[in-house]
Amino acid sequence: MPLPTDFAPAERCPQPDIQELAEDIKEASMIPALNALPVPLLIINAYRQLVFCNSVFQSFTKCKNSQEIIGLRPGEALGCIHAHINAGGCGTSKFCRDCGAASAIIKSLQGVAHTEECRILRHTPDYDEALDLQVFTSPFKYREKDLIIFTVLDITHEKRRKNLEHMFFHDVLNLATGAKYASQMLCKVATSEHMNTQCRKINRAITQMSEEILAQKDFSKAEEGTLRVCIQPTSANEILTHLRDIYSGHPLCAERQISLSEHSENPIFKTDPTILARVLGNMVKNALEASDPGAIITLGCRKKSGEILFWVHNEYVIPEKVQRQVFKRSFSTKGEGRGLGTYSMKLLVERYLGGQISFQSTAETGTIFSILLPSIEG
Repeated sequence: MPLPTDFAPAERCPQPDIQELAEDIKEASMIPALNALPVPLLIINAYRQLVFCNSVFQSFTKCKNSQEIIGLRPGEALGCIHAHINAGGCGTSKFCRDCGAASAIIKSLQGVAHTEECRILRHTPDYDEALDLQVFTSPFKYREKDLIIFTVLDITHEKRRKNLEHMFFHDVLNLATGAKYASQMLCKVATSEHMNTQCRKINRAITQMSEEILAQKDFSKAEEGTLRVCIQPTSANEILTHLRDIYSGHPLCAERQISLSEHSENPIFKTDPTILARVLGNMVKNALEASDPGAIITLGCRKKSGEILFWVHNEYVIPEKVQRQVFKRSFSTKGEGRGLGTYSMKLLVERYLGGQISFQSTAETGTIFSILLPSIEG
């Protein structure tokens, strides 16, 4: 009588047949290559049972001998708390209906390579460990037998980081909003010009802090591919004037100047002004940080061959060795962990605004960072 199931078939291949196939596969020429892979990998049969696992998967399951898990199903080998709810084992409980690993395996049993995210609670002697996995399944034939290669990426830390990041942005932005409201109230009740000036400085600093937090939040979304673009009519002059006014009050600008180029134009075109301002603001900050006291940072925009060209100029010359590293993700001249500035600019401009970003830095010209955007009339 067939074993009951709430999802996938419960029937299993006899253990002697499993062992025979496992021994055969162990001698295959591909095995050294599979054991050399740095990701957990196993081969399962048409009954969803393991006939091979590489050394990384063995370590992942914390078993001492790979023979201990031959014949088991993935959830059983991983210690899933739902694997033994039904007598049929892994894949047969109602919880398995929502299991990404089970769904991916079934897709591949139908002849389709597939990938899914899989959340598992794994039982350990001390506690139930939560795992977030990305599983990849791909069907193949071996000696006329239908088998599946099953690989696992542990994305637990990535998921945890994203959740903590989301909570951080949410909570800190709420705090910044409260602080900004309080500073505005102080400005209204200030009894002297000195106090009013200090309140405005506080309000400006909080506004800049909020912008920095929002910029990091947007960059995080941009890397994930989830940043939303809002295309609307945009005035070049409004963006440049806003940036000049905002960054003129920045501490970095205490002994420096920001000006608009006398050759600047004011085309009206369509783009996402928030993303564009984020990138140009980053250029301005970089220019301020690189410039000596007394320097002038110049912003400008003009039409060029039917496109829109923005630029930020400063007199500092970037060393040639540094120039070769600009736009790389983890490189920075400002110290470890500060390498996202120019990379984020390139990501936002090229992937989300459909433009191009470039720079030139010579003793004759100084350093000019440029953005070339498609001209979509406003």
